[in-house]
Amino acid sequence: MYKTTFEGILISTVVIGTFFFSTFLGCNLYPDEDQVQVVTDVNEFESFPFPPRDIIYGPYSLKVTTDSAIIAWEEKDGTSVLRHVEVPITDLSQATEYFYRVNGASQDGRFLTATEDDAPFSFLVWSDSRTGTDVAMQIADQMISLAPDASFVLHAGDLVIDGDREECWKDEWWTPMHDLLLHCPIYPAMGNHEEDSEFYYRYFSSLGGKGTNYSFDWGTTHLVVCKIDDGSSEQIEWLEKDLESSTAAELTIVCHHVPMYSSTTSNEGGIAYLQDSIVPLFEKYGVDLVISGDVHSYQHHFKNNIHYLISAGGGEKPYDYGLPLEGMTLTLLKTYNFSCCRVENNTMYITTYNQVGELIDSFEIVPDSPSIIKSQIEVEASSSEVTFGEQFRVDFYISSVEDLNAATLTLDYYKDEPPVVLEVIDADPLVEGIQVEPGELGGEIQANSADNHSAILGYHEENIGGLNSDKVKIASAVFRVPEEAYITAMYLVPKVTLFDTSGSKIFNFMGGTRIIIKKR
Repeated sequence: MYKTTFEGILISTVVIGTFFFSTFLGCNLYPDEDQVQVVTDVNEFESFPFPPRDIIYGPYSLKVTTDSAIIAWEEKDGTSVLRHVEVPITDLSQATEYFYRVNGASQDGRFLTATEDDAPFSFLVWSDSRTGTDVAMQIADQMISLAPDASFVLHAGDLVIDGDREECWKDEWWTPMHDLLLHCPIYPAMGNHEEDSEFYYRYFSSLGGKGTNYSFDWGTTHLVVCKIDDGSSEQIEWLEKDLESSTAAELTIVCHHVPMYSSTTSNEGGIAYLQDSIVPLFEKYGVDLVISGDVHSYQHHFKNNIHYLISAGGGEKPYDYGLPLEGMTLTLLKTYNFSCCRVENNTMYITTYNQVGELIDSFEIVPDSPSIIKSQIEVEASSSEVTFGEQFRVDFYISSVEDLNAATLTLDYYKDEPPVVLEVIDADPLVEGIQVEPGELGGEIQANSADNHSAILGYHEENIGGLNSDKVKIASAVFRVPEEAYITAMYLVPKVTLFDTSGSKIFNFMGGTRIIIKKR
């Protein structure tokens, strides 16, 4: 057993795995635990009195608790075969920042031990980085910049494109994620692209359940990471036992890969058998937040006081979404993204950013304080099927709104694949620019424009005066299909932001309409 002392704290590290085996073969003659230094002040690092290890991947931290952690890496020990090394670190202090150095590593790492109480902490969320390494590196840099004090990262699966190929792990994980792995530990969910990967098990099994089904506590927050995509009875049984044993937690978060609910162009609304078998467990045991990936976009759905977050814009090209889920969808964005979650004063604050660090969404979760969302956006089209050169009208409404004082509506009216750009017909040719037809809000119009080059419509109205209405029109627009267009389906889904007379945001469920462009 090797021991090192710093700032009055005694840190004990115990070798695991293959030390005696490798020593017997005459390689790595110095114990693995002697290759790691852990300090609270970087000035306390000392020179290693041994030859450096030939580290190929890592190092990285794993399974950080209030008083322990694991430092791991992959190395070559004189042969062409990679050797996986894990060194447990014990006798740590809770809620403390530590720095670690591995003999032979090019850079030092850091980690924060978990808090035992309700002290504030933050963590990061993303998924589906895979082959989009340039964007994934952008996002990793933004994570480090925007959350320098992050305790850990939740990755909701699809770390690589092919989990059975070592070169994919090298090119898509270890190399582009090098700095982020040194910044804080990553807790991954197994995605379909890592299905039964021996490399995934090798790198993450120490988290528990072979890295597929495990949970941990951070202060008064309980986090569950699981593979429940096939809805097997064994997985469901494990999940229920874990949730049942953690009902004392103030916040409960579940992370898995394939989402329960999602908006896609197939318009299926998610995975029905998971909704039938898993969602009742979430509701029974008071889960607050469910984090998923797989559907490359940013989506926020809300049902029965559970927030369902899809943060799957970690690098792979974003997907088109379909119609919002009625009475559930709060946000849909086709964009690269990651989320930063901060837990403080029994409240979780979630802020989501794109790959360049621009804020794209924010909301908060207060446990045992049900969110009441009444307002619904409704979109009505004069026709659901149109042909080349044809016009159609779309009306945008708010239903069940109270104390409305300001409303902003934006709409993208183009499609990337196949490329189709609609044209907005000017509602008031006597006024400069292209405008849409105002609705019935009765306020002061501050912005009214449609740009047929960028295919973005914007409308903003203020000083509405505390309007209460079962259903009221925001605005209307007449669109024209180009003479030369592709046969396709387009989804017109406006983003509407509402505020009341106190300046507070009125959350609303999204609405939209599907327009099929067909031959004459």
